[in-house]
Amino acid sequence: MEEFGIPLTKMCMEGTKYQARVDNLLSDTFTVETGLKQGDALSPLLFNLALEKKVRMMQNAESGVAVNEHRVQILGFADDLNILGESLEDALNQTVALENAAAKVGLQINVEKTKILEILDSDPSQDISESIAFEKVEEFQYLGALLYTKNDWSREISARIAKAERAFFALSKFFKSKALVTKRRLRTFENKIWRKICGPVRDAGTNDWRRKFNKELQEELGLAPVTSYIKGQRLQWFGHIMRRSEEETIRAVIEWQPEGKRPRGRPRKRWLDIIEEDLKTVGVEEWKEIIQDREKWRDTVLAAKTLIEL
Repeated sequence: MEEFGIPLTKMCMEGTKYQARVDNLLSDTFTVETGLKQGDALSPLLFNLALEKKVRMMQNAESGVAVNEHRVQILGFADDLNILGESLEDALNQTVALENAAAKVGLQINVEKTKILEILDSDPSQDISESIAFEKVEEFQYLGALLYTKNDWSREISARIAKAERAFFALSKFFKSKALVTKRRLRTFENKIWRKICGPVRDAGTNDWRRKFNKELQEELGLAPVTSYIKGQRLQWFGHIMRRSEEETIRAVIEWQPEGKRPRGRPRKRWLDIIEEDLKTVGVEEWKEIIQDREKWRDTVLAAKTLIEL
């Protein structure tokens, strides 16, 4: 705590007496030499500080993934850590280092929940499978996103659409409610929802009830599709990144050009390529100057969100 400049916590905990209550009876006072009582508001704070100290101890200039002049070793969200390495051996060495450092403050890695996901195949001449204490998997769900060993995002997209389908059918009775009077795969799903809300229409030629066509829904609602809103949100986040300092890691990742020889075949589309395609749909070509002007970029984002594509 003193290393992080927070000595007050130690002062508050020293000499503290505790009592346990069972029904209406209180025990004699006692002291707690290590740790905190369950539910103490300081518990998550102290845990984060202890973990942060050990993560900082692991930072070095050799391990991790090189992103321009930066090296990224660990991505973390609370106690969910993602250890990165340019090789399987590199990642395992970092994991062992973290495990040893964490053990000194009473923290342990959950072996059952820890998995190894190898995006690129390792050197076949290096067989270190016997030294792996964790399960090696082909796909893993991290912070709600499904990661796949071949860097194939189609499974994640399919999984999200399946979740949306389940949510839709779970709420189908609400969509059928009369109180609710009032585009490739995403648009289809969106139109399905709007079609359920707006209901059928009587065909003037056959006098039969039928589903409304997509064009009829668009004319009736006058709303931009959900894909336009996603593009606008993506451009808004891109603006936040590109207005940051060039020294910051998050911007360096976007502008990073991987070294080495790429595999045969058509190169995969980068996130930046998608951004530039989104900008072209709203008539923006030279975005590097506009992006530094918050007002002009805000107008660009709004134009993308409200764009009605046929």
